[in-house]
Amino acid sequence: MQSILPKGESRKRRSIAARAIACVLVALLALPFAGCSASPNATGGTAGSQEYTVSVSLSGGSGRASIASPTTIVKDGDTYTATITWSSSNYDKMTADGVDYAPVNDGGNSTFEIPVTLDEDIAVSAETVAMSTPHTIDYTLYFDSSTMKEKSGDNASGGSPAGTASSAAADFHNADLGCGWEPTGALQLEYAEHFTVDEFEGGLRLICVSNGERFLVVPQDAKVPDGLSSDIAVIRRPADKVYLVSSATMCLVDALDANDNIFMSGTKADDCSVAGFKSALESGAIAYGGKYSAPDYERISASGCTLAIENAMINHTPDVKEKLQKLGLVVLTEQSSSEPEALGRVEWIKLFGVLFDKEDEAAHLFNEQKARVEQTSGLASSGKTVAYFYINSNGAAVTRRAGDYVAQMIELAGGSYALDDAQTASTSGSSVTLEMERFYATAKDADIIVYNGTIDESVATLNDFVGKNALLSQFKAVKNGDVWVTSADMYQQMTSTADIIDELHEAFTGDDASDFHYLRKLG
Repeated sequence: MQSILPKGESRKRRSIAARAIACVLVALLALPFAGCSASPNATGGTAGSQEYTVSVSLSGGSGRASIASPTTIVKDGDTYTATITWSSSNYDKMTADGVDYAPVNDGGNSTFEIPVTLDEDIAVSAETVAMSTPHTIDYTLYFDSSTMKEKSGDNASGGSPAGTASSAAADFHNADLGCGWEPTGALQLEYAEHFTVDEFEGGLRLICVSNGERFLVVPQDAKVPDGLSSDIAVIRRPADKVYLVSSATMCLVDALDANDNIFMSGTKADDCSVAGFKSALESGAIAYGGKYSAPDYERISASGCTLAIENAMINHTPDVKEKLQKLGLVVLTEQSSSEPEALGRVEWIKLFGVLFDKEDEAAHLFNEQKARVEQTSGLASSGKTVAYFYINSNGAAVTRRAGDYVAQMIELAGGSYALDDAQTASTSGSSVTLEMERFYATAKDADIIVYNGTIDESVATLNDFVGKNALLSQFKAVKNGDVWVTSADMYQQMTSTADIIDELHEAFTGDDASDFHYLRKLG
């Protein structure tokens, strides 16, 4: 029988164990390979060193790669050493200032430790083996010293890596407004780990996001406190001139009946599956303002937008964020995709409730989803193991980290995720790329396959699926005809989390799938 565990005990025990294992692994793995210089031991440092977190931006390349931000940086005297964790496992070398560096991890997304400077562009290159022959790609890194925060206590070493869903709120929560005001309370969160909300007199709300951003949400006619910290951006409440770029959160806005507060969207009507929001796009009530990487700056400026809500993709194009800010927009980068709990993603509706002055409605909507998920999770387990992945252009399997919210949804639906922590070990992010031979060895006996159609929409039949890679025909689930594909719009449906888990449960238990929306069985 499945159950939902609150953020406390079970995750705390896993975190303690993970930190202990991580400390041992880093010590063993942080060794140079032949022909490359040893990278400094940023995790341990020396007796006089101090660890910080800092935001880092990446530019260059094709734009498909990203790095975890914020990340860990160690100051030892006048030297800074940063941990660089890529969104791919295919980087086998980095070069900075003419020195080659080897990965410090074995398995998971490629991680390097390199010396850096702050507040200036750093030219680096990285060699990727994702293609048929190794390719070296030039990038530029920029570490913003204004975002540095000192790490202490349990967070100083051996803690959760930057960018993972297990980051503790203590790493980023900072309720100090800089003007002497003290919080009067805090928004209670049950599952979400990547934002906090502190309450202040006069209806003021301070939002802290796990990427280091802070926002003071102030009623329209209220005075902004004098002496406010310079890193805190002000948003008037309710936010009513919004450029909404994060397509995954359209459903939250729609559920709160706040579509009228959105002036422009980063999604076109044809790409929107949220009924109310799509209707507003089609009627012109919400205008298309360009995608995250290429906004229509002139149109956005003319519209009077004051707030842009982005997702982590904006980290690929830091110049876009800077240009929007120069136009006078506050940029909030939501981190719902980093939540480890399925209900943690849904709980981001409470942050939107703060922005749109609909806190009661947001709490009600969250509680409805929570109750339904708890009901389904209390049903008997199917006893089936489930593999969830898609095949990328290189023929490798891209799956989800064990413990990720997708893996948890499978568990809540009565399935057992086919890959464990060791098999999907990753120092950053939720997606893990495994060469097909390795993936086959670990997932070939899965009872059920769920193919990720939100990324790859090209699979319409079982023949399409097995055509992706010859090894797929050897999987147990393929031989038994138990292969499913998700709908392309599933990622836009956070507020339908309970419906998705219900469909997963019915698929795992063999119930009638004729009225499914988010899953389709391949034949």
